[in-house]
Amino acid sequence: MDNVNTSRSESLGQRIRKAGKLASGERAVADYLQRHPEEAAISSAAKLGELTGTSDATVIRTARKLGFDGLNDLKRSLVDHLARRRDPAQVLDDRVQRLRPEHGVLQPVIDAGLTLLGDVPALIDSTDWTRAVATLNDAGHVWTYGIGPSAAIADHLALSLRRAGKPADSWTATGFRLADELLRLQPAHAVVVIAPLRVFREIGIVLGHAHRIGARSVLLTEAIDEAGETQADTVLPLPDSTEGAANELIAPLTILHALVLELVAAERTSAVEQYQRLNELRTEIAGTDLDISRLPEGP
Repeated sequence: MDNVNTSRSESLGQRIRKAGKLASGERAVADYLQRHPEEAAISSAAKLGELTGTSDATVIRTARKLGFDGLNDLKRSLVDHLARRRDPAQVLDDRVQRLRPEHGVLQPVIDAGLTLLGDVPALIDSTDWTRAVATLNDAGHVWTYGIGPSAAIADHLALSLRRAGKPADSWTATGFRLADELLRLQPAHAVVVIAPLRVFREIGIVLGHAHRIGARSVLLTEAIDEAGETQADTVLPLPDSTEGAANELIAPLTILHALVLELVAAERTSAVEQYQRLNELRTEIAGTDLDISRLPEGP
């Protein structure tokens, strides 16, 4: 039976997970819908078949297998999704509505976070991941950028990179102040931009400036349709956080932590030495020995 018993309030991601095993052509269509919702919302079945290397019949069959009445029903759902993602108030209201406070909120939020992180491996291509790691590893200096809540992630990434021995600083400015920050960017540098829900104008400007001067860039976002309009060298897709109660910063924080650990693993000795120097400076500042266990001596 192709149709899936789904609620009208279920998101595309939820429908895809609920549909279970999809045929290869259906999976190609479903993946495209998740990665390019804006393009899919204005495309015909024939166009979607062409874009996914399948057929219009496969597109229609996939839509029905995901619980939609047909392609038009699917496209209306995509338009609604895109509109919600652009409205923080609507995103918050949707998250609260999915919860049932009388039964407790903590566990559903944890479950939503686990589900969100579980979607990450299927979204990030191994080639893109390798390119992102190389971008940070080869850079003489890494600049991180985020707006609003994402600014905290940018600050944290820069701090983590410095502690691992990689020169890094964060930008969080908007408007004219951002122009002064961009003057510090050099061709040998790299930029990491965190933009979970929206690719704002400033983000496009940062990525465009990096491209013009020859600096490499990495963009993390779930707004893949908007990412395509930027000049980011590497895009790491984020899972759709608007469909559940999980915060949109959980996935980028985890992904960036993994990126830092990749760098540390490649230069383990120097990274550990950097942390030891950090401990020594903390001890000097504290004026007393810190309660720190000693690393075992090497062979």
